[in-house]
Amino acid sequence: MFSAWFLGNASASFSYEVHTLNQYHFSTPPGLQSEVDFWKKIYSEYSTKHAVVHDIKNLDVIYEVVYLGEKPLSRRSRERKLEKTKKKYKNILRKINKTKNKAKLKGEDKRVYELVKKDFYKASRQIRAQLGQKDRFREGIERSGLYMKEIKSIFKKFNLPDELSVLPHVESSFQIGAYSSAGAAGIWQFTRGTGRLFMRVGYDVDERRDPIIATYGAAKLLKKNFESIGSWPLAVTAYNHGLQGMKRAKKRFGSDIVKVIAKYKSRTFGFASRNFYAEFLAALHVVKNQDKYFSNLVIKKPIPRASFILPDYIHIQTAMNHFDMTREEIAKANPSLRRPVLNGEKRIPKNFVFQAPAMKIDNLVTRYGQIPQRVKYGSQLRSKWYTVRRGDTLSGVALRFGTTVGSLKRSNNIGRRNRIYIGQVLQLPGRKSRHQPTYQLAKLDSKKYSISLVSYKVRRYDNLSKIAKRFDTNVSHLTRINRFRNPDSLHPGQKIKVPRRELIRDKTKVASRTVKTKNFSLSVNRSPATKSSNTSKSSTQIKTERAVSPGTLQVARNTTDRLNKNRPAFKPVSFSPSGDSNSRIGTITVDFDETLSHYAEWSLQSVKELRRMNRIGKRGGIAANENIRVSFSRTQPDKFEERRQEYHKAIQEDFFNNFEISKLAIRSVEKGETLWEICNDIYTIPLWLLSSYNSDKEIHALAVGEPIVIPIIIPKDKSA
Repeated sequence: MFSAWFLGNASASFSYEVHTLNQYHFSTPPGLQSEVDFWKKIYSEYSTKHAVVHDIKNLDVIYEVVYLGEKPLSRRSRERKLEKTKKKYKNILRKINKTKNKAKLKGEDKRVYELVKKDFYKASRQIRAQLGQKDRFREGIERSGLYMKEIKSIFKKFNLPDELSVLPHVESSFQIGAYSSAGAAGIWQFTRGTGRLFMRVGYDVDERRDPIIATYGAAKLLKKNFESIGSWPLAVTAYNHGLQGMKRAKKRFGSDIVKVIAKYKSRTFGFASRNFYAEFLAALHVVKNQDKYFSNLVIKKPIPRASFILPDYIHIQTAMNHFDMTREEIAKANPSLRRPVLNGEKRIPKNFVFQAPAMKIDNLVTRYGQIPQRVKYGSQLRSKWYTVRRGDTLSGVALRFGTTVGSLKRSNNIGRRNRIYIGQVLQLPGRKSRHQPTYQLAKLDSKKYSISLVSYKVRRYDNLSKIAKRFDTNVSHLTRINRFRNPDSLHPGQKIKVPRRELIRDKTKVASRTVKTKNFSLSVNRSPATKSSNTSKSSTQIKTERAVSPGTLQVARNTTDRLNKNRPAFKPVSFSPSGDSNSRIGTITVDFDETLSHYAEWSLQSVKELRRMNRIGKRGGIAANENIRVSFSRTQPDKFEERRQEYHKAIQEDFFNNFEISKLAIRSVEKGETLWEICNDIYTIPLWLLSSYNSDKEIHALAVGEPIVIPIIIPKDKSA
């Protein structure tokens, strides 16, 4: 019943007229064999106990396979071990580059010389380590039995090649709970932005987590990619890189995937995107020959399920009582239900397709009919947040919502002075529900810095106060080191000296460059927003100098006053004094990863109306910190802000359910780097998290030598 219902909805807006969609033979094209062979080895020869140290561009060049030991290493220990190996080959390559008479090379130097052959200095900057995946791939094959039959059936209905069903092996090893630091979720690893195009992604329900619903979304996306590009290799690559990027690649280099991989240049077309098609072909080969590579496979069998479309909103406790299921059983059978529903903060929504094991419940319809009408609802529970307005006090808010000042303080980490401020988003403690722990930012302990001076080019609207704040100094110090006669005479383009702080490192404790954190909570009450891997990224350019090496940083359980504030998840809607009651036009300050479609959804407007109101063309977009006008003629501002808060809260909760901060690093940014590169290529952290640890910075306009704090994350699930 469930599949028929969903396919009925899907087929209403999707045509199956294209007859050439599934008529494609996925073979390795000439010029891509070495890449495919490399990934075959990763999937079928090397387990997570091994790491392959290789050249990032030429996968034929494998310097060494490092054995990591029988006992699993922590991520930090593994990285430290691999860094030593990479440094070893970096030094060898640079030594070879400086050697004029290559015939005199011996031993390891000679082996590396014959392996690389040319461009040795360039090769020294292209060393990468890839963890083996054999054990995970085996587990993925066994898990795939739960869903593969239905996945292939769905792809057949969409007239898609059967081979595409192996893509979850590349994306997630068929782990339902897979969640990336970029916010991609489920076996198909949909980001929020892309997922919203094909399924429901909200605070109560996230259908990306349901393997079958997400498969319909994947089928739609893959079909759309192929119909737009007309090439399966490019369509598969677009699943990772994004459709628009592959359209640009095809326009420049045609449909030859080998040529595209070799020549297409884009800041977002990195190692993962370049290798995605080769990984797919390798996974396809290993799956087709699984008995050759893996012995004694135990393929899991599908679990028959009963399903029923709920005509009303019901509480999780009601479902537990009348469907005779525990909370854990409901969560397992309905992976798209998010924590707020499972813990009772929200109701299971109307029109949700509720599922249960068929062996446990023979007829959900009959069971639902036995539920009293008084516990069936026509609307969702309101979220328990409140945005502080002018004139509010902590005691007044507590009185208004039937709670106590002490509870509010505990729920929101408010200090002794009971300070709250306009725009602050307060979590309202529930009377019956258990207190949800908040997260606090870890702090940087005060350390001695070595100070060096760098050149800074004065920008428009700069003054000494702004510059001093940006570089953690004061006006008098800037005046002194620049010998200003008139500090107010700065002009755009003028070059001045500014301090760059670098933490002093103890030579006896070189290994202790960062300190691991244990048992502390992390709170980022700024708007969390993930970075979509297959949609457009921020191209903000950061003009900075050479990076400062990360120094020794302490992490504490309590935060500094500056970091301990519960900042708003977003700036609330503002109205002009004359327009509040009549025009109902409010002003929104765009936060990270908010789009016009979000504002349209939250305000019950169309994107077209928003574009017209803000004079934004068809191809125009919006950027963080930009002001956008929104009409509130169809919804109330508090309802708009509730939907907006739920969007950001969901991202924050998902992130901290899956990741933790292991250490903090401080650095300045290399010249020419972009924020997207820092967050995706170098550190793999969401931009909202970077911004939260640098709340006093203009994150989109970092300057030369300006220090930034980098939170280094690790997955909570050590096997992820």
